[in-house]
Amino acid sequence: MSKCHILHDLIQQRTALPVPGVYDAFSALLVEQAGFEACQVSGFGVAAAALGLPDIGILSMRDQISAVQAIANAVSIPVMADGDTGFGNALNTYHTVRLMEAAGAAGINIEDQTFPKRCGHMNDKSVIPTSEMVQKIRAAVAARKDPHFVINARTDAFATDGLGAAIKRANIYLEAGATLVFVEAPGSYDDIATIVAQVRGLVSINMVGAPGGKTPSVNLTDLRRLGVARVSFPGLTLSSAGAAMQRALEALIRDGDIGRIAQDVMPFDQVTALVGLPGERAREQEFAA
Repeated sequence: MSKCHILHDLIQQRTALPVPGVYDAFSALLVEQAGFEACQVSGFGVAAAALGLPDIGILSMRDQISAVQAIANAVSIPVMADGDTGFGNALNTYHTVRLMEAAGAAGINIEDQTFPKRCGHMNDKSVIPTSEMVQKIRAAVAARKDPHFVINARTDAFATDGLGAAIKRANIYLEAGATLVFVEAPGSYDDIATIVAQVRGLVSINMVGAPGGKTPSVNLTDLRRLGVARVSFPGLTLSSAGAAMQRALEALIRDGDIGRIAQDVMPFDQVTALVGLPGERAREQEFAA
């Protein structure tokens, strides 16, 4: 069974599949090691980690494809790609999906913001006409080679036009062929419940995974009870890594060593094991034999 098929089946179960965001191969390896069944490439995370810049449409399609390829090659679990706005019109979206699938992605997020887009939890967003997004979704459907390749259509219309308009768009996107939809940045649990109740298909919800997001943190048990299909935590690994690095650096500059926080630092042998050195040695011995 392909990774596309695996991810598709997991989403169809409507059990609030938790999907942590990753920004490089190492963070993806940690997600897989922890036991998660899928991960999501975070455009915000890649922009911050690779360029030290915010998620405002600066990453190119090639930047995102490169990140997806490295991550998909490192792990055995399905990887969702961040397709931003499709990097242009419907034709650009078609080629984005083709290249992302070839890079190893099992699915993709495509959003209806104007370009340059902004992180979904930033202010001052704007959206394209519904008809233009429908063309992009149809192009994505036509582009995929594996019929189970997941197309997650995101709408940012909640911020610009309100909840009702966002739900209307979500239903139109499902009719256009999206596998599932997510209304970005709902402001409350009641908003999420309304979205799940009124959207005529599979719903994905975004949890920022750190304080400061526009959507409140909701327990997975409650989201399963509502019937949410998928829950992404795009900023979780980046925010956690940032906090840990801050503590280590502060300890070093304060104390001259990291003895006080040694228990919070991953041992070197665990790092080397995670990135596969024991497996590489086994392959080296196999080749030598």
